[in-house]
Amino acid sequence: MDIKESVLSIAADYETVFADVYGVLFDGAVLYDTALSALETLKKNGKKVVLISNSTQISKEARTGYARRGLLQHVHYDEFLTSGEFLNYTIKNRPDKFSEIVGGKVNTVKCIFLGNANIFKGTHLLRTDAYEADILYVGVPRASYGAVRIDDIWDDEGNKVNTEDVTDRDWRTLRDSEGRKGLEEFELQLENCLHLNKTLLVANPDIFVNSLQEDTSEYISIITQGAVGARYEKLGGKVVYFGKPYGGIFKYAGRLVEAKGPILMVGDSPWTDIAGANACGIDSALVMTTGIAGEFLKKMSPYLPLDEKCKKLFGEISPKLTRFTSWATPKYFIKSFGEK
Repeated sequence: MDIKESVLSIAADYETVFADVYGVLFDGAVLYDTALSALETLKKNGKKVVLISNSTQISKEARTGYARRGLLQHVHYDEFLTSGEFLNYTIKNRPDKFSEIVGGKVNTVKCIFLGNANIFKGTHLLRTDAYEADILYVGVPRASYGAVRIDDIWDDEGNKVNTEDVTDRDWRTLRDSEGRKGLEEFELQLENCLHLNKTLLVANPDIFVNSLQEDTSEYISIITQGAVGARYEKLGGKVVYFGKPYGGIFKYAGRLVEAKGPILMVGDSPWTDIAGANACGIDSALVMTTGIAGEFLKKMSPYLPLDEKCKKLFGEISPKLTRFTSWATPKYFIKSFGEK
């Protein structure tokens, strides 16, 4: 397989570059120096650059937070679009479209887990209790003892559950290595939502995020909103998603910079970044040494050839983590976003 060095090896044919942030430009603690220099080069070469993140923050919050780390608008990118911003925009500016998506005129919202209230700032939605709500917003899922590691899940028989299989299992029977049953708390709440026939609103479709532990320099995988949505669907519930891999956010990103020529999407997640771009007819490039894809590939047998690892990633693992019925691999494979 042909692996390019960085985005700079393939960007010449594209007017606009979309890029994921977490796992592509940022490792959870610091920004990759090579990524920042590559972004500067793209801008100097006249490329339009849009950063697209499955974050429930409003874009202004994300821009401010990353600016403190050295990622600067107009220097490194043109626009920063979060899935939270896209949801907020749709509710405020396209209420008819939002009501169509959720299946009826929506006037109320209830947060069943911890969430970022700013996502609804300036909208017509009101907070009420679960019984009166039209929809229920899924914020950051945390059990009573904190975040849940999706890469440290075990069943009642003591068998480790693969990350890609967690949402298919009965969460009441799962625990972490210390015996804590945080997923059981979510399952009970989801069963109550199902009994009430509620629609869940998810503004971050990611199943999990890799988090760097500064004390051990180890990456662990923390469950995020998309896993809750996926599990609810498995139970028979209805879920409405905003963000990658769904086409609306890619189309909106293009409008922000008035993209007219070919677009390239660079990401680390096969099931959000790559799947979403492919579904929209946008060329895609998968980063192979950082982020989600990088961690999956590193954990595979060192004796397995790289092309076989990729076949396993796209043929066996990825289909379990996407709602898309069809699957496609990226047009390009790159070692990292910037050149070392």
